[in-house]
Order: sequence, then C-alpha cells, then structure tokens
Amino acid sequence: MMPAASPALRGALWMLLASFSYVASATMTRYLAGEYSAFELTFLRCTVALAVMTPVVLRGGIAQLRTTVLPLHGLRTVLTYIAILLWFLAATEMPVGDFFALQFTNPLFTIACAVLFLRERVDAKSWVAALIGFAGVLLILRPGTIPVTLGALAALGSAAAYAAVNTTIKVISRADSPAVMTFYVNLLVVPLSLVPALFAWKTPPWEDVPVLAGVALFSTLAQYSVASSIALADARIVQPMNFLRLPIAAVAGYLVFAEFPDLWTWAGAAVIFGAAWYAVQHKAAGGRQ
Repeated sequence: MMPAASPALRGALWMLLASFSYVASATMTRYLAGEYSAFELTFLRCTVALAVMTPVVLRGGIAQLRTTVLPLHGLRTVLTYIAILLWFLAATEMPVGDFFALQFTNPLFTIACAVLFLRERVDAKSWVAALIGFAGVLLILRPGTIPVTLGALAALGSAAAYAAVNTTIKVISRADSPAVMTFYVNLLVVPLSLVPALFAWKTPPWEDVPVLAGVALFSTLAQYSVASSIALADARIVQPMNFLRLPIAAVAGYLVFAEFPDLWTWAGAAVIFGAAWYAVQHKAAGGRQ
C-alpha cells in the first residue's frame, strides 16, 4: 500500500489545480469577448457554484453546516463578490497572460492584509519586498508610456480583494471545512449579486451556454481548490504552484487568441515573482524563529 501524501504535497497539488482552473475560466471569459457584463457573469458563476456545492455538502449531513463564525462568512462574502466582479472585468478586458502577471501581486497585498486584519507584525525586509514587487507592476503597466487600462486596474483590485479573502479563509479554516466555507460564500453571494445582474442581464443563446457553464464550473473548482490548499499547507509551500499561472496562461492565450505576453510583461512578472517569493519565504522563516 502506498503511503498517504503529506499535507504539504496535497496543498501544493490543490493550488496547482487551482492555477489550471483559473486559467481555464479566464480563457473562456475572454472567449466570450465581452458579450456579458461582469455583473451577470458573477451571478451565474455563484449560482452554478451553489448548485454544484449544495449536494456535495449535504451529503455529509445538515449538521456540518453549523458554524460559529457566521460574521466572518459574511465579511468573506462581500470581499469575494468584489474580487470576482473585478476578476471577470479584468479577464474580459485584458490578454490572459498579462492578467495573470498582475495577479502575482496577491501575496504582496497579503502582507498589507496581515497587518490590517490580523495585526501581524511585518518587518522592514517584507515591506521592501512589497515595494520591489510593485515596481514590477510598473514595468508591466508602464504608466506614461502606454495608457493604464481599466482592465489592468481591475486586475490589481481583484488581487487585493482576493488577498483579503485568503486572509479570512485562513481564519475561518480553523473552524470550518473547505466545503462548508465554499457553500456559505456562494449561498450568501447569490442574493448579493442578483440585483446588479438584473440591471445588466442578457439572455444567452444556447451556443453560449456550455462556455458560460465552463466559466462557472472552473471558477468554482478554483475557489474550492484554493480553500483546500490554504487549509492544508503554509503559503511558502503552495505559492510556487500559484506562480505557474503565468506560463499556463501564456500557452492558453497563444493557442486560443494568438496572444503572447511581451518582454515587459515577463520582466515585470519576474520581479513580482521574486519579491513575492522572498516575502513568503521570509515570513515563514520568521514564523519558525
């Protein structure tokens, strides 16, 4: 009998699955070419997620839905709605590779979230790493040389919002399972996203239904995979899998849209990657000490 995989390995594999799932969802979103608003895509994605997760969660019995951290689920719901909305807006407006290059700022925003929400101490080296990482953002955006687009701002906003989401996940995971966390956030975000979606609603033709379903299903799988990964292992272990999103996205963008990130995007992504990697490893080393 083969030995069971360690929590660290399982956490890394969950994050790798999340990377593939996020790229698949973003590629399908861009394939729709802006035919649907981010408000409608957010509502559809959360509705499908709720339909998928409900039988999975209820299979374990209604008793497991008890939670002692409902206010935190509410906070995570609001943050998740903002993050998903900005994510779809950016994925619609930007090349897939450029979008995921800017998403690398997530660990850097997490430093700020740790200070604001968890009252963690962050030393000077971590702040320097964050500043270097955001210098990488300037390499990608090159403000003053090329216009800074709404999609790029939305990508950065989404990364910041997801950093806040991941911070709340880390706290909630001490009390609730990934399945329960995913169920609650989708249960609460569906009514939150319904009203804005109605004002921008477009009934999809049948040929778009499989793509819209794919967007929602892959987004749900990515969300569940991230929650599972964070619950199993430290960020220093799972983040390298997260950084694989750029090469995966570059391949997907080239095959589907004949788009490929330019040299500035790769250079900026490398700077962000290095800064984020150092920040994660430095934080882990400080925790062990």
